[in-house]
Amino acid sequence: ALQVDGAQGGCATGASGGAVESAKAGAVGVECSAAVSVRGIGLTTNTVTEQAEPEQLLDAAILPATPPTSSDDDDDDDGESELKPESQLDEEEEEEDSDADNAAPRQSDLTSVAKSERYFGIVQLLDQQQRQWVCSGSRRHTPLAVADGYNLTAFNQINGVWPLGHPLPLPDWESGETKGVLRFDNVWQYEDFNAIVETALQRMLEETHYNTVNLFIDFYRSFKRTRRSDLRSFFQFYDVPINRRDHMCVSLAFEIMARLVELFPVLAHYLYVVSCEEQVVQLSDYIELDEEYGLNSADAAVEKEHAMAAMRIAIGEREGVMILDPGYHVGRAVTVMHDQSYPHTGWFNQSKEPHLQRDYCYSYSSYSEKFVEWKEREIRGDEANFKTSLVYVAQEYMTAIDVTVRRNLVYNFRSLLSRDAKGRVYAGIYFPLVANVHEAHMTLFYDGPNEQRVKAKLMFSAFKGGKMPDYVTQHFGKLAPQLNMSQHELADLCKTLAEVVTDQNFISQVLAINDDIGNMSLEN
Repeated sequence: ALQVDGAQGGCATGASGGAVESAKAGAVGVECSAAVSVRGIGLTTNTVTEQAEPEQLLDAAILPATPPTSSDDDDDDDGESELKPESQLDEEEEEEDSDADNAAPRQSDLTSVAKSERYFGIVQLLDQQQRQWVCSGSRRHTPLAVADGYNLTAFNQINGVWPLGHPLPLPDWESGETKGVLRFDNVWQYEDFNAIVETALQRMLEETHYNTVNLFIDFYRSFKRTRRSDLRSFFQFYDVPINRRDHMCVSLAFEIMARLVELFPVLAHYLYVVSCEEQVVQLSDYIELDEEYGLNSADAAVEKEHAMAAMRIAIGEREGVMILDPGYHVGRAVTVMHDQSYPHTGWFNQSKEPHLQRDYCYSYSSYSEKFVEWKEREIRGDEANFKTSLVYVAQEYMTAIDVTVRRNLVYNFRSLLSRDAKGRVYAGIYFPLVANVHEAHMTLFYDGPNEQRVKAKLMFSAFKGGKMPDYVTQHFGKLAPQLNMSQHELADLCKTLAEVVTDQNFISQVLAINDDIGNMSLEN
């Protein structure tokens, strides 16, 4: 996930200065509507991204060849999301990471949950909750997933106001509480429910990738088709495609919600998307900004570069929130209780490599219960470093696509990653966007024999000639199956990327927009 997620004092016009139209988006489960400013574009419900086509490519050059061997000097997790959605995957390029899918997802088939004796109590509880919603007059929920896309109206997604001169649209949230609190009689009941959710989450991690590569290619091709020279104006009016194959944090949040609602339709009344500001420097100052201006103000200068799924819960009289974060490969249904007593999750290990251990902890902020503090502890040798991000759980996040996905489109790091059920990133490619495109290179990694990690760096110019060198082909022969791709598909993808990342004009403009966003949110 990358730093993704009404406006006071903001001008509701785009770069063209045109007037902004008003639209409405309906909430899931409970009748509500919110006026929204849009920029003459429509959020797509079911957009299918283009398949990579082989392009004409030129000569090849490669970094000094290394045969496929495991690298012992790798002291990072090679593609695990860190703070900044395609986070610092590599010590040399401390950047962000991501995950997505190339094939249509399988349905979350937890076949025997409804018939299981163990989960009979949970099924009864949710049936009872469903009847309460029906008796309250709440309308029936609409499906969250539609063919290869998502019903964005059901996810309450809108376009944010975009003030002149601001590098991103302003984030926005549903006013009032449209989602309920899922109530449990006791801890044992909640434990059973948590186990069901976690099983669905872990299955989804296995079946999907984190993938900001294909979205970037789509962005590039759409820009080139317009034959325009100014990327900034195109970026502002670009209709971001979302599908169920090419995932980053936002669509992964959509996907886990869709799967859980398919399993238990009543959960549509409880699950919602939440925004996250990553690596906040001064927590108290950031939260005071919310109190003074509102985070949907240009004065707040927030990126909202990450998004998750959440659900309010209560166990007896004790209240809390469940957080699901497949965008950072978290294979746990994290429980955050106000009193920090069981079943509060607390610190847990997210990843452990020979030279790097990463632990997470989620707790309500002492500054405001509107926020959950997401703490990350990185341990390298005897040194521990800490980072804290803020998850805004008070309201449903309605601009996840318009702000968070759009922000990630121009982030200076891309990745395509495979995860296992526990969230371990075991194979993928990742690369930074560099100012001098002649230095553009990628890193690939995968599980090798004897539990060794194989890692290699290749210049993108290696893919701009005819036949690839034999040792590159050998790497692809091992990597492609772990990405659920054919070797031919992987080679074509890298050839297409070689065209994109070596387009000096395009990359220079992407990096300029990314710098503007970073400067805007520098104090956060």
